[in-house]
Amino acid sequence: MASEPPQPAAAKALPHKAMKNLFLKHKPCAILLLLKDDQQAWYPSKLARTAGMSYVHTVNLLSKMREYGGVEVEKKGKQNNYRLTERGAYLSLVLDDFAKKCDKAESEQKAGPKQEAPPAHASSEPAPQKEKPSPAEKK
Repeated sequence: MASEPPQPAAAKALPHKAMKNLFLKHKPCAILLLLKDDQQAWYPSKLARTAGMSYVHTVNLLSKMREYGGVEVEKKGKQNNYRLTERGAYLSLVLDDFAKKCDKAESEQKAGPKQEAPPAHASSEPAPQKEKPSPAEKK
């Protein structure tokens, strides 16, 4: 596995959860992640209640997700059940992975900088300095 990229010094100043909030909008992500649970029948009011947002906002987000091909609707009587398409399922997996990596980076940031061992080729003693020739030796 490739090594983790170095953290810039400015990243230390970010508050908790700032990284995820910078890249991800909470409410659309919440809907996408809830829809990963395909064992439940997800209709707009249930999604809104579970994600903690308004019904109107949820319906608008679902409409946008439908336009982009992330969700599809299955009508059952008066109820519209939403589920992820193949594209939506892929996006939710990537999003979930990204969110977990952000959480891990934030927890490492809270724990403080790692105490890394010096490279194997480095010794604990300072390197000997070359002696400067005396003025008599230069002539």
